[in-house]
Amino acid sequence: MHARVVPSTRHRFDRRDPSFIRTQVDRIGVFFDRYHRLEVDGLERVPSGRALVVGNHNGGLMSPDMFGLMVAWWRSFGADAPAYGLMHDMPFRLPLLGDYMARLGAVPAHPANAHALLERDAKVLVYPGGDLDAFRPWARRHEIVFGERRGFVRVALRARAPIVPVVSAGAHEGCLVLTDGRRLADALGLRRMRIEVLPICVGLPWGIWLGAQFYVPVPVTIRIRVLDPIAWPELPPEAADDDAIVRRCRDEVVARMQTALDELTREGGFGFLARHRPASAQRRVTSASARP
Repeated sequence: MHARVVPSTRHRFDRRDPSFIRTQVDRIGVFFDRYHRLEVDGLERVPSGRALVVGNHNGGLMSPDMFGLMVAWWRSFGADAPAYGLMHDMPFRLPLLGDYMARLGAVPAHPANAHALLERDAKVLVYPGGDLDAFRPWARRHEIVFGERRGFVRVALRARAPIVPVVSAGAHEGCLVLTDGRRLADALGLRRMRIEVLPICVGLPWGIWLGAQFYVPVPVTIRIRVLDPIAWPELPPEAADDDAIVRRCRDEVVARMQTALDELTREGGFGFLARHRPASAQRRVTSASARP
């Protein structure tokens, strides 16, 4: 009998280290400015107080746009503003990576952790699509792929927190995902470890590989857009227990994000073949420009 992997429901939030974050902003920021020509717009739309920041996941295990958003966020709001990110349990089992991410504000992805942080009026970043989204095939790179995951809506409703959608384009071109391998993952029983895909990818330096693997992203231009908050003030916290309401709210968020991603796709200016645009046309975030 196999033991089911159960995410932790208790976590120390004091591992987040603002001083450490400040050192990383400069180091990581230079890389994203020069290598990925990072462009971010819309951070001024982030409301004050608690909020659940919901993004689309790109680029497989490396997720360069996630780190790009973090850099832009810290540049705009500062390292002291309470902001955390929900992360799969697996990286926390790797001593160096787990400690590094915890110091940046990562906590195990569990509703109890998200709710506790929102009750402290923190910003909480979540990628509901998880591995489904991060390893979606190349042909679906311009789609929001959340599957049937709706837990993020339940968290927002219970905490009476607005959802701030964020869409990103470009990072999913850092490697080529041929197939997400869902059937193979099911056949191997990986769901018990909260793993729903076993992708086949092509990229550097491995050539072709199976499964989640660290790799070297090609220098793609990454564009990120923060959208207007979505809130349902007329709904009580108990609405989180109504599947029909939760599904309706989830569909609203996904539709809003897909529309914005379609707009980014039409605008272009991202990916491996993107031309480096003049500084006046870029939306890089280098100083405080939004509300805490």
